[in-house]
Amino acid sequence: MKIAVAADRPGVPVPGQSSAASRLHIVATVGAMLAAAIGATALIGWAVDLPTLTRVYAAGSAMQPITALTAILAAMGILLANHRARFVGATRSIAALVLAIVLQTLLQHWTGHDLGTDHLLFGAAVDRQPATYAHPGRMAEPTAFAFLLIAIALLSLRSPSRAAGRVLSACATTVLLLVTVTLLSHLYGVAPLTGVLGFTQMSIPTACGLGGLSVAALALRPGGGWVSLLIGRSIAASAARWLLPVVVVVPVVVAALALRGSEIGLYPADFRIAFTTAVTVVLLAALALWGTRQLDGFVSEREAAEALRESEATLRAFFDTEGLFASIIERREPSFRYENANAALARLLGRADLIGVDVRDAWPTSASEALIEQIAMVERGGRPSSMEMALETASGTRWFMVTISPIAGSPAERPRYATASLDITDRKRAEARQRLMLDELNHRVKNTLAVVQSLAQQSFRGDQATPEARQAFESRLAAVAAAHHLLVTQDWTSVSLPALVADVAGPGCGADRGRIEIHGPDILLPPPIAVSLALALHELCTNAVKYGALSNDTGRVAIRWAADASAPGTLHIVWMERDGPPVTLPSRRGFGSKLIERALSADLGGPVQLDFAPEGLTCTITAIVPTESAL
Repeated sequence: MKIAVAADRPGVPVPGQSSAASRLHIVATVGAMLAAAIGATALIGWAVDLPTLTRVYAAGSAMQPITALTAILAAMGILLANHRARFVGATRSIAALVLAIVLQTLLQHWTGHDLGTDHLLFGAAVDRQPATYAHPGRMAEPTAFAFLLIAIALLSLRSPSRAAGRVLSACATTVLLLVTVTLLSHLYGVAPLTGVLGFTQMSIPTACGLGGLSVAALALRPGGGWVSLLIGRSIAASAARWLLPVVVVVPVVVAALALRGSEIGLYPADFRIAFTTAVTVVLLAALALWGTRQLDGFVSEREAAEALRESEATLRAFFDTEGLFASIIERREPSFRYENANAALARLLGRADLIGVDVRDAWPTSASEALIEQIAMVERGGRPSSMEMALETASGTRWFMVTISPIAGSPAERPRYATASLDITDRKRAEARQRLMLDELNHRVKNTLAVVQSLAQQSFRGDQATPEARQAFESRLAAVAAAHHLLVTQDWTSVSLPALVADVAGPGCGADRGRIEIHGPDILLPPPIAVSLALALHELCTNAVKYGALSNDTGRVAIRWAADASAPGTLHIVWMERDGPPVTLPSRRGFGSKLIERALSADLGGPVQLDFAPEGLTCTITAIVPTESAL
């Protein structure tokens, strides 16, 4: 029997130990009911003048009426304390009444005065008792002392202090000692002792009733004394619960047998002590060896239980891992049902609990059929298998990697399978995005090669592979590379217009960055527009360095842009040169002009205007940016 340590105060349960507390309350109830029943039986015997009910056997002493009444009162106090915490006042009142009865009895014994209380109950029947009673009807001194201790224990029951618990344990234990001595003296036929406490003056019914009361008091508050050593969950407590009854019973039985053997003449009376000692030593030695074996068994059982609990805790921790959707599925022909499932999987499928639910009812049709088919494959192969499964949810399509493993040892007619699913939606999206980026990269590479081919054709027309032409070609490639570099840093999604202008218009074309003014909001450009605009800005910047505002020491360039509020998706970019050499209209259009006016206009979807005013070149660019780009 395993009993956990209950609360130190009666009626206060300990979390996780309700079963132990319930058993202790049963013990307390039985002990109190025993005392009440013995007292009530004795009172009935006095009422109907039937001495058999007041004593165990004819030669024994009787349980006096006042003693029986006191036993019933003490039992009522313990029952109230055991079952109703709100009856604290009633319990203490009963304890005070018991204390008053006991004190007046002791006062009569010690002072020799008769207060007349001995004949208050059944006076005539009390007077008819044998003349061996010095004071018929009066409670014996050891009985009064025992009830005094019981009253103190009742008063200590509801006190929260540990000291009160120790007082209760000491009082109840002392009563148990008195009861034990009394019962053994009756058992062995020991003559009454003389003095203040004549132990055998206590009758057998009285001793049994007091024993029930003391055990009940100890059970109500076990945490304050030695009883706590017996009710723990430790191996030592389990062993003590097995050994203690045997240790108590063996010496009593051996002594009784030795006494009986001496009485019938099996051996001399003086040999009884040696016989009793030898038999007791042998039996206790055998008991010690048996206890050692039992203790080994307890240790093995406890270690096995601890290992099992640790294994279960590990499995539960794994089962409840964040992000893991785990379950155990059992095949019950013709269906597959969830034997167990963690909360994450239940929430995913929109249920409070999945236990006992058919797989076909839990998942959408396509997903459930795929899962069942995979389970059938695992059953045929006998090895774990994995599959990817899509599930439509309110937030969109979610992907899962589902691993199914057969559970060894499950019944052949009801095989079980463990499933563990991980959300791989992010991985699937990353794979799709990677494929999209590879397709886009392939497209961009083709476009870039076309741009490079066009640049080469325009830079090296005929046999004009001069050093100047090669330098121009390389600088144009550098402009394209700068745009591509910015796109790569943004995963080829968009390019910041201020970053693109700062990268191309300046050191990229050999200009002094301090003479170029840049002003405009941060606007994101898609890849095609960014590459075309980079080439155009490079041509404008190169022309300004060679012939325009940046060819002297005073000229400046202003680059400004803004979104058109009246036309969403429209972007205006202005290149303005001032304080440079006087500008004249060129006699022919070079590659740079054609690139800006024709190719750029086609790529940007808007017009491009070049104004060769004498005070400086002005280039106005209109670009139509897709609505998904930020303006």
